[in-house]
Amino acid sequence: MRRRLWFSPILMCTSRRVLVWATACLVVSMFSMARAGVINPDISVIGQPFFSMNDDPLNPERNRVRFDIGETEFVFDAYLNPYARGTFITTLTGEGFELEEGYFNLFRSLPLGLALKGGKYRVGFGRLNPIHPHANPFAEPFLVLRTYLPGDEGLNETGVSLSERIPVHGDFSLNIAADWLQGDTFRIEREPTDDPNDPITLGGDDQAGESRSAGAGRLSGFAMLGEQSALEFGLSATAGTNNVAAGTITQVYGADVKAKLWFSPRSYMVLQAEALMLDREDATWSPGSEYSSTSVDPVGGYFYADYNFGLRYNLGASYERFQEPSADEPWTQAVGAFAGFSLLEETTVFRLDYVHLNPEVGDDTNQVTLRIIYSMGPHKAHSF
Repeated sequence: MRRRLWFSPILMCTSRRVLVWATACLVVSMFSMARAGVINPDISVIGQPFFSMNDDPLNPERNRVRFDIGETEFVFDAYLNPYARGTFITTLTGEGFELEEGYFNLFRSLPLGLALKGGKYRVGFGRLNPIHPHANPFAEPFLVLRTYLPGDEGLNETGVSLSERIPVHGDFSLNIAADWLQGDTFRIEREPTDDPNDPITLGGDDQAGESRSAGAGRLSGFAMLGEQSALEFGLSATAGTNNVAAGTITQVYGADVKAKLWFSPRSYMVLQAEALMLDREDATWSPGSEYSSTSVDPVGGYFYADYNFGLRYNLGASYERFQEPSADEPWTQAVGAFAGFSLLEETTVFRLDYVHLNPEVGDDTNQVTLRIIYSMGPHKAHSF
């Protein structure tokens, strides 16, 4: 009994020291983790090499397998605080580095439940433009989007976006977004004429270094179809100045719908369609020493069905038809088939595409593309 009483203070003292030491270690560890989360963003690298072959008579490499390293994406993102997140995406190609996106997203603390996004980003027009191509279930994006939307690979602009989600009834909700854009991607270079008074002939550039603010807007809705399947639909519009000196405008309107239908816990079908209309004024120079314009208003769209089975496999088919934005507005259509396989996990995906292009003007062409998408880091290669 005495031994216990004599030994108890020592045990109590030792226990207190251990408790203090453990608490200190925990505080230091949490402080270090917090600093690491603030200082070091999540970093991912996404490779996208591909093999392709086509029989286009105008292609000097026709009927030959071409291997390309493709774009390599570097993704940096992290929470800036509990209310905001920052994202930077750079791409490495044969021409060097380029900033593809760099923006902040403030998703809490604004009045009326508003969310604010600002920087350089893929504008939320339609369903496919906001998504990076490597996240699609097919290897190549649709031609109608690249033809109608401003920019080389879709509408990617510098600006700010204000959005709000509005619950309507039950599982149904609406989302409204409005964007104020810099407008640089809307610019179209005008070809000079033979008129000696043409500003371009005289050494000008139609104020090509200037831009005018552009805008975009989207209204979308979401509804559940049963316990797991869902339906999404939307209306989109964008407009901007394509020639500052002539004051000519480009406008694009779109309507889209997507249904994701689950057949079992491991299989589902995605049905998606989008219709677009381009209303564009093309700047010209008249011999009367004044600017004029011609207008084109082509229409088009696409549809695809993507069946995902076994979680790691998918098969699908696509169709698109659209008018070219030229004087006669000839039609172009394409039929495609695609398949995908995810290797064990979502860090490696193989996508095989076949597309038959049938333009009203020109030769039919066929193209086969095999794209390998692999990801290192938390940003995965998007399994199907």
